[in-house]
Amino acid sequence: MEIGIIGLPNVGKSTVFSLLTRISVGIDKFPFTTIDPNVGVVEVADERLDFLAEVLKPKKKTYAFIKFVDIAGLIKGASKGEGLGNRFLSNIRSVDGIVHVLRIFSDSTVASSINKIDPIEEIKIINSELLLSDIQILESYLEKILPKANSGDKRSKQNLEIVKKIEEKINFSINLKEIKNFIFENLKDVDKELFYLINTLLCVKDVIYLLNYDEMIERNHLLETKQKVEEFTGSKVLLLNAKFEMNLLEFPIEEQKKLREEYKIPDDEIKNFIKESVGVLNLVTFYTIVGEEFRSWFIKKNSTVLDAAGKIHTDMKEGFINAEVVNFNDFKECPDFKVLHKNGLIKIVGKDYVVKDGDIIKINFRKT
Repeated sequence: MEIGIIGLPNVGKSTVFSLLTRISVGIDKFPFTTIDPNVGVVEVADERLDFLAEVLKPKKKTYAFIKFVDIAGLIKGASKGEGLGNRFLSNIRSVDGIVHVLRIFSDSTVASSINKIDPIEEIKIINSELLLSDIQILESYLEKILPKANSGDKRSKQNLEIVKKIEEKINFSINLKEIKNFIFENLKDVDKELFYLINTLLCVKDVIYLLNYDEMIERNHLLETKQKVEEFTGSKVLLLNAKFEMNLLEFPIEEQKKLREEYKIPDDEIKNFIKESVGVLNLVTFYTIVGEEFRSWFIKKNSTVLDAAGKIHTDMKEGFINAEVVNFNDFKECPDFKVLHKNGLIKIVGKDYVVKDGDIIKINFRKT
């Protein structure tokens, strides 16, 4: 699962990426420093896995992870190829979710690509480029099916009408969430080809917005800006002082606490950001206990236990017999597998069972 970090040049994307992944990447004060996307793996802390480990004392504990992709700054005209725009748009199209970083810090040594601090304007520019790129894809599809539609093919005529409606909506709106909701309201009766096409559009990806601020901004103004962006986008908006957090890593824990108090910077912004990033991917967490390793895993909502088996190992999926499942909440109330078995709280399920968030799963399979 991958989350793309996007935004205009010099808004702090690479600083956010480095902070999250603790990977040092090329950060400069000029656009297009990041051409090829950097990819970093981030472990996601999990209190439920911590509880399992505390009770059952495994030798190894492994957290689930997500990948963050640092995608180069887009500029106005990206959809027409400006600033290597087509290449960057292609990188965005390949990720599962988007974090849009917005600049609300002042730094005279780092040029703003719009020459002002205006997160709403940044959103408009980026959204316009994403939507123009999507229109190009829809136009190509219309050209492809138009001859069939004109010849009377019923399915092609239906798809033509749906795509024209989507195109019209995109032409009259800049709000990604509004467009996405409209699209899926009109996906009641489409074939696989059109369904696949629509799911490649940039406007259907889930987005969270990250306000990258500095210590100079007043907290009240910061919260007012956050509210404005939330109202404009209808989406989740998070706060992060990326530069401060990066600098903080150089200090001992006690010194970090003092500096946070001095500058009034909350200590949960990074944790919240990672948590919400997982949320934007529409994932659930399941757990496995194999030998001496306890592990958490992410999987898409509504996935089956067979999908979960395949995520762990292809042999498990191919040789799948059944699975034993107990939810974490039941285990927490009675942290003893023997008692849970006796009380019928550990279920034997088949391959069609839909994995629920917090399931502890043991896969039974034939070894090939």
